[in-house]
Amino acid sequence: MRKTHYFRAAGLLTAAALMLAQLTAMPVSADGSLTTKDIAGCNYVKEVNLELKLKYEDGEARPEYTRADFGMNSDEEIKEVWLDINADVSSDKPTMPVIGYDAPGCGDYNWYGGGVWIEHPSEHMTVIIEVPEKWPIPDKFGLQLWEDKGLESITVNKIGLVTGEALNIGSMTRKGDVNDDKKVDLDDCKALAAYLTMGGTLAVAANGDFDHNNRLTAVDLTMLKRGILNGDFNKTIENGETAMEFAKHLKLGWNLGNSLDAQSVGYDQNSADAWEQCWGNPLTTKELIDAVKAAGFNTVRVPVSWGGKMDKNTYKISDEWMSRVQKIVDYVIDNDMYCILNIHHDNGGTNNSGQFVEPSYPYFYPNSAHYEHSEKFVTSVWSQVSERFSGYDEHLIFETLNEPRLMGTTYEWWFASVDATVQDAFDCINKLNAAALKTIRDSGGNNAKRYVLMPTYAASPNALNVNGMVLPDDDHIMAEIHGYRPEDFAMNATASWSEASGAGELKQLMNTLKAKFMDNDVPVVIDEFGAVNNNNEENRAEWAKYYVTLADSYGISCVWWDNNAFGVGKENFGLINRSNNAVQYPKIVEAMVEASKNRG
Repeated sequence: MRKTHYFRAAGLLTAAALMLAQLTAMPVSADGSLTTKDIAGCNYVKEVNLELKLKYEDGEARPEYTRADFGMNSDEEIKEVWLDINADVSSDKPTMPVIGYDAPGCGDYNWYGGGVWIEHPSEHMTVIIEVPEKWPIPDKFGLQLWEDKGLESITVNKIGLVTGEALNIGSMTRKGDVNDDKKVDLDDCKALAAYLTMGGTLAVAANGDFDHNNRLTAVDLTMLKRGILNGDFNKTIENGETAMEFAKHLKLGWNLGNSLDAQSVGYDQNSADAWEQCWGNPLTTKELIDAVKAAGFNTVRVPVSWGGKMDKNTYKISDEWMSRVQKIVDYVIDNDMYCILNIHHDNGGTNNSGQFVEPSYPYFYPNSAHYEHSEKFVTSVWSQVSERFSGYDEHLIFETLNEPRLMGTTYEWWFASVDATVQDAFDCINKLNAAALKTIRDSGGNNAKRYVLMPTYAASPNALNVNGMVLPDDDHIMAEIHGYRPEDFAMNATASWSEASGAGELKQLMNTLKAKFMDNDVPVVIDEFGAVNNNNEENRAEWAKYYVTLADSYGISCVWWDNNAFGVGKENFGLINRSNNAVQYPKIVEAMVEASKNRG
């Protein structure tokens, strides 16, 4: 039988013994396990036919190798060491030796490694040691076997070294559903346990990668069992709350702006990392989302642009992109926060001459001339996103569109009256919202009752835009607008804020939303608001506290637009610096947290 075991860190004999005791009931490898990849997939492979004997028996020096022995450059970083081995076990009992490599400065023995579970005598398998940044492999390194009295020796047939990215196990499609039967139950546990202990196969191995380390391990099996027992993977949205009651759970929100929504020409069309960073922001990390929660936010809006990541003929979203989006969503959901996921910068537009410019990727544009194309794009996105996230509970909220408008025209942001052009745009947006909702509902699972946000034209709170919105008949929808008001203070940094001069405009905004939506039992989320930096933190904090307090008095939740920009003037809405995950303007954040503390 051939198996591949994987571990990241276990320490020495004591750690291995502790893990062995913990794993007696379910014999899988310690902190790691299987992959279907062969050692030949490593960047460098060397046949060694080396017998490793127990250190405690003979104390012989371990065999040493240099990078040059593998034909690699001395400056290449080794990410993983793979060992193709045969283990001669002296008894029929399972055993767990500890295998590792020289790591100067690591513990008392200058050595790093971990335990590997061996269930049968003379077993043939592949052991994978992940090399942490803290304990890199030196130019000259030695392999070593540490004490386990049920084992006499191990024969290493080949050594493989992986540089660059670790070998990929694929894309997650539905968390926990490793057998791909569209539900998560004990059959998935059995399949994953068989995979870890007997080398079985999985329909979608990546669905079991709960800790996102690109490997399936005993940790993942434990997380799967725990999730099934407490119902995490099969939660249904069946609570008795009304939409108005549910909206109270959204206390205070923060936008991950200008990251997954970045959309530009000329970047690497095959790299999710390049897509996410093409507007200059760093890759989103779990530590960032942790910092957002620690600051006092309980909701994260994740704006996403999809068109440039879709096949322009089939409209299929890139698997790599979908998996990247899901990883960020999981950062939020796993933190017990609410997540808003949308279609963002996919609105087509006109040039300076007023001529419509056909994008090179799928898009929407809210007029009758482009409606058929727009509906195809919108429903294609939501059918795929709904399928991927159908098992997520009410902590995940969908937002149909972002600021749908006649981009590049004189009607883009403002109009004095509703003429035929504007009415046509209203009608198209209403139809697109309805088509998106039907697609989401028809996908089944939790999407049948998932809460869905819908925008007005341009997500504007102006009375004409608000009154032009026609919502579908559905008990689980919410209206959303963007409220950068008063505009000169919030958007242009050309004025200071005072309640005496600015409160009237904000109250008028809230009253417009109340009359159209709240009075008809439709909750409202202002999922973009903020005031740009003008070296005026205290004044912005005063404004933010008033704004959030006023909105809450109407039952409206607010989500700050943060694009990680920290200059002065237009578009500089940054609050939490993504280079160090620190709150750069604590007075503003503290003011909003204080204003929303009693919400819900």
